[in-house]
Amino acid sequence: MDFNIGPRMVKTGLAVALTLLITGILEMELEIVAAMAAVLAMQPSIMRSFKYIKEVVISNGIGLIFALLGMVLVGNNPISVGAVVIISIAINIRLGLNKTVSLTVLTIVNMMLASYEDTINIIYVLERLSLVGIGVISAFIVNVLVYPPDHQKILFSMIKKASEKTNFLLRVIPNKTMSVPHMKDEDREVEKLINKSRDYFEIISDERNSLFIRKRIDFLRNIVIYKHMIRVLRKKHTLIQQLEINLENIEVIESGKSHLIKNLVSEMNTYSENVLLMYEDRIILDSDLQKETKIAMRITINNLIETLQGSDYEKWEYVFPIANSIIELFYELDKLERFVRMKEIRRNKQ
Repeated sequence: MDFNIGPRMVKTGLAVALTLLITGILEMELEIVAAMAAVLAMQPSIMRSFKYIKEVVISNGIGLIFALLGMVLVGNNPISVGAVVIISIAINIRLGLNKTVSLTVLTIVNMMLASYEDTINIIYVLERLSLVGIGVISAFIVNVLVYPPDHQKILFSMIKKASEKTNFLLRVIPNKTMSVPHMKDEDREVEKLINKSRDYFEIISDERNSLFIRKRIDFLRNIVIYKHMIRVLRKKHTLIQQLEINLENIEVIESGKSHLIKNLVSEMNTYSENVLLMYEDRIILDSDLQKETKIAMRITINNLIETLQGSDYEKWEYVFPIANSIIELFYELDKLERFVRMKEIRRNKQ
């Protein structure tokens, strides 16, 4: 069993430590509330931390209003606390403040758990709110200063891993060199990796407006490239699924078509690998050679379509989904190659 302590775990621990240090210096009670707020407020990126703080101000304002109304109107018994929490959660979700719901609940409970000796006044409100504020601000400070994540490196490693998996499947599926259960497991793993890459791309997209980016133009160009890389991954996964479903039927109906498709898939796979290697500066692709390769692929695709003209519906039913997936993948790869070449040209000019 692996035991990994990642940067986010370390940052969460440091945020809690900083929170407890500040509350200890200020001799504040209920420091556990501030520590919980620090844990809830730790975000995967600096911009998300900044957005989280803005959402916290709005959602906690709502929670504060309902907490005070609840205490004045119905007291602070368990039923009234529960009712206020339900109403506040509903309003937060309605306003699209889903990420700060947990912190809002913490604020409400913190506000409404006053003992009978406590006097509800402005000092009391500020003390309770400051506990949450200290936790959130501590998390933000730690997120900015400690282990600032290299999002581009992390995202590309995810994309590369997913790409290697898809390339492997596109090699073994046409040749039937993998058992069906194992192939299905690999397919699920690929889908998981692609979804993970897509989710992380949303995080890196949020950083576009960050003040902490040094080479903004390069960053924005890479964002576009990563976006197209993920599109290529999704098209490759679609092709994999279509091959799994239809290739065997094509071989039964007409083996010549399956041989043509296998050659195309092999060429597309090589093309995909070369574009990624070119992005990493590991190879230099001759543009004229690539043009010839693309022309050859276009001719093969056209031949495949032409040979199906006048064929029975049954043949089209099996061949067309694969042919369509190959065409869409080729289109996305062609666009990705152009973006990568533009990046290379700009770098050479600098």
